[in-house]
Amino acid sequence: MDASQTVMFQAPGLHRKIGLAWLALAWESLWPRLMPLLSFAALFIAAAHLDLFAGLDPWVHTGLLAVLAVAFGGLGWWRLKDFAWPTHEAAVRRLERDSGVPHRPLVAVQDKLAAGGSDPMAAALWEAHRRREAERLAGLSNKPAHPGLAILDTWALRFVPILALVVALAIAGGWSSDRMAAAFTPAFPPPPPVVANLWIAPPAYTGKAPIYLDMAEHDKLLRVPVGSKLAGFVDDVRGRHAPKLLIDGKATEFATVSKGKYQIEQVITEGSAITLEARGDEQARWKLHVIPDLAPTIEFARPIGVDKWSTKIDYLAGDDFGVTGVQLQIRLHGSVLGDDMLSDDEEPEVLRIDLPVPPGGSKKVADTFVRDLTSHPWAGLKVTVMLFATDALGQKGRSAVETFLLPERVFNDPTARALIVLRKALTRDPKGLRQDVVDGMRLIQAKPDSYRNDPVVQLGLRMGAVRLEDNGDKPTIADTQKLLWDLAMRLESGAMSDAERAVEDARQQLRDAMQRQAGDEEIERLIQQLYDAMGRWQKELAEKMQDPEERRRMMEQAEKMDPNNTITSDDLQRMLDKIREMAKNGQREEAKRLLEELRKMMENATPMMAGPNQQRQQGQRGQQGQGNQQGREMMNQLDRLSRRQNQLLGESERQGRQQQGRQGQQGQQGQRGQQGQQGQQGQQPGDGEWGEQQRGQQEGLRRQLGEFMNKLDENGAQMPESLGRAERSMRDAEDALRRGDPREASRSQRRALDNLQQGMGDLAEQMRNRGPGNGQDLAEIQERERKSEDRDPLGRSDGNYGDAVDTGVDKVPLELERQRSREILDELRRRAGEQARPKEELDYIDRLLKTY
Repeated sequence: MDASQTVMFQAPGLHRKIGLAWLALAWESLWPRLMPLLSFAALFIAAAHLDLFAGLDPWVHTGLLAVLAVAFGGLGWWRLKDFAWPTHEAAVRRLERDSGVPHRPLVAVQDKLAAGGSDPMAAALWEAHRRREAERLAGLSNKPAHPGLAILDTWALRFVPILALVVALAIAGGWSSDRMAAAFTPAFPPPPPVVANLWIAPPAYTGKAPIYLDMAEHDKLLRVPVGSKLAGFVDDVRGRHAPKLLIDGKATEFATVSKGKYQIEQVITEGSAITLEARGDEQARWKLHVIPDLAPTIEFARPIGVDKWSTKIDYLAGDDFGVTGVQLQIRLHGSVLGDDMLSDDEEPEVLRIDLPVPPGGSKKVADTFVRDLTSHPWAGLKVTVMLFATDALGQKGRSAVETFLLPERVFNDPTARALIVLRKALTRDPKGLRQDVVDGMRLIQAKPDSYRNDPVVQLGLRMGAVRLEDNGDKPTIADTQKLLWDLAMRLESGAMSDAERAVEDARQQLRDAMQRQAGDEEIERLIQQLYDAMGRWQKELAEKMQDPEERRRMMEQAEKMDPNNTITSDDLQRMLDKIREMAKNGQREEAKRLLEELRKMMENATPMMAGPNQQRQQGQRGQQGQGNQQGREMMNQLDRLSRRQNQLLGESERQGRQQQGRQGQQGQQGQRGQQGQQGQQGQQPGDGEWGEQQRGQQEGLRRQLGEFMNKLDENGAQMPESLGRAERSMRDAEDALRRGDPREASRSQRRALDNLQQGMGDLAEQMRNRGPGNGQDLAEIQERERKSEDRDPLGRSDGNYGDAVDTGVDKVPLELERQRSREILDELRRRAGEQARPKEELDYIDRLLKTY
């Protein structure tokens, strides 16, 4: 570095001053060029804050932005095309000029001696010159830049954009990023969103409704049964790829139906989350809980019982979604089977009986299996019993193993008993005892007197013995067992056994059909089948009575049995009519109970049907029946009084509620003003007429009770005090109705009803104590009526009658209830066919018809 440079660098702040001079030159050159661009930008920002772009068509907006961008770029190019940054020399000259020093000292200190550098004298003189110029550098100073805009813009238009920007910012309330973004973003409509219509359909056997998936319900918990099917459609016009459904990260791609339309169908077996992805992003997400389908359960409700000859099994089955099948399996107990009865590859025989269940399955099945299995070869032997329940998925549940002795029929005929012994031996050990059974059959055949020379029995024993001796396979063993049973039944009951079996089969088929809720046509067909079977049984019984020997034997049996168990053909006909009527009215549970009563009646009754001739033979027993008949008539009369009082009570309570509602409405109107309302206070038109009509009905009912009490006194019966209290309560009700006070009348009527029902109980107890048999039917009627009080014709608790509570007591409706039930159902069916009725009413009627 030479001395001149050293001197220059030693000048304080010289580089800074040169830099400032450079900046001044650059500013003076650049600012006039940038001013139009900045004004352009200020006007755009002002327009944006004034929201001038909001009303433009998106395409016009886009075109305007493009024009402005081109204009801004062109203006910038035009204004800056001849711009050049200042040089160092220009900056030095600007500093010298701003300082006002002559002879350009900055240049002088940097100059070099052109000639004479070897002359010491010249060199010393040159160096002295440079030092003197360097001393002048301390006086250098900078002056502000002068762009000269005032000269270029004599009209001061440069302030217009600034003023517009200030006004726009003031109107917008300051800087608005949203408005700036709107200015740069044309308001094109957004792309069509991803539209998903998805649902989860649980399996049909669960009975659960489909679950619809809402994309807005993020992370909603969905509880679905296992095996549910997720299905639906997705509309995604802008999507380049098919959407995906993810269950716990496992993706399934939607199938393409058409352009932009996709569908999916997937079975859900597990998972905790469902995610819908489209356009590469997550569109919706739901939490998932898969409900497992548990295996059904089944158990014996109580120990296995025996009802005369029938096996009775009470069972309970349940499943989380519904039991679809119940099966009873019976096996011979191991103690009955010998060690060599079965080969190594032979399975023990199983008796399988499918029990009826409601169609579609039921979450809880509580039923009783009652079946006469005495005809089975295992009758009288020890067996094991198991119950199996099946659900819609085929899962099975099993009960504990129960062991009991399968009931067997008691035969009075000695030859019939001998045949059953042979059949039982053939069951215990068909291989070892086969020849012994053959010998026994031939021995019985050789004594025709033992089977009354019946050719059918003789031929059956001969053919059966020959066949069993020739072949000992399973089909032959089974046929021989059936033959022995049929012959034993023929000896015991004659041809009646087939007719009895036909009646029992028809009864069981009808009961099973009701249990599985079969259609009305099938129920009617099975009822007619039961009618026909019962008719054949009665006909064969009448024909059998023509045989003196049979009539004598049956009379001997009848003498040993309770005369109250004697049934007539009219009794059976009435019971069948009731069963048909109940099934027609939808009262199938009651019809099933009557079928069970029919079975017990036929088992426990004397084998002699009481016709006109037989009724004359039972003249002495008829006196007791006449007493029962009188008791029934008295109890029925008192029951009718109670029912009529119950109806009057319901009408009084309804009238009391209506009157209370009108008074409350009048009170609200009184708060808004009493003018013009005086005529609406007090009794409404028609209240007096209703009260007088009700009073007359109540008085008539009281008179009927008085006549009943007089008749009771004439028959020598002790008058229950409760009937006297009922009569006094009826008088109180009459007085309240005369005053037009239905609420007080209902209280008196309630007391009258309670006393009437208590009187029924007292009277039944009194008649029961008068002698054996007299009170049995009366107590049954009284108990039935007590259980049926406060119920509507359909057997439900009636909420109109005070605090009546449905106790769930099962009962067989009486004739009045059945008649009213039939009338109500007919009326509901008629109204259901009137399509002009409101939809809400039709829906309500449909629900009632489905229920009842």
